[in-house]
Amino acid sequence: MTRGTSQEAATLLDILIDGFEKNEIWGGFHLRDLPMPDEAAAVRKFGSLVEEARRWKGQPTRLEEEAPRRLAAWPDLEIRQAGRGVQVRARAPWFDAWWHDKQTWEGDPMGAIRDWLREDLDLT
Repeated sequence: MTRGTSQEAATLLDILIDGFEKNEIWGGFHLRDLPMPDEAAAVRKFGSLVEEARRWKGQPTRLEEEAPRRLAAWPDLEIRQAGRGVQVRARAPWFDAWWHDKQTWEGDPMGAIRDWLREDLDLT
């Protein structure tokens, strides 16, 4: 069985991709939860996620780093910590308007990429 990424090693990208149980939207945001072993670990994880987000998005537009709650927010991303919980909220992009449009997928727009991946897999 493949061992997954630990809470401590999880990056912001890891959480955004895989850190959810249901792909639901609440208040216009997708929620990604990361329960940590203890509050100290949650505070450290908050700091590392905020640093990663800063490299990606620049300085937060809102920053609160006083116990017992912490928040770093950008217009389309929030990172929160309280107790041993860390939550990442990413604004929903609302792709439905074009994703399900028949014209979007006409002519197999992803075919060339799938062919390329098959070529790469054949080389290994």
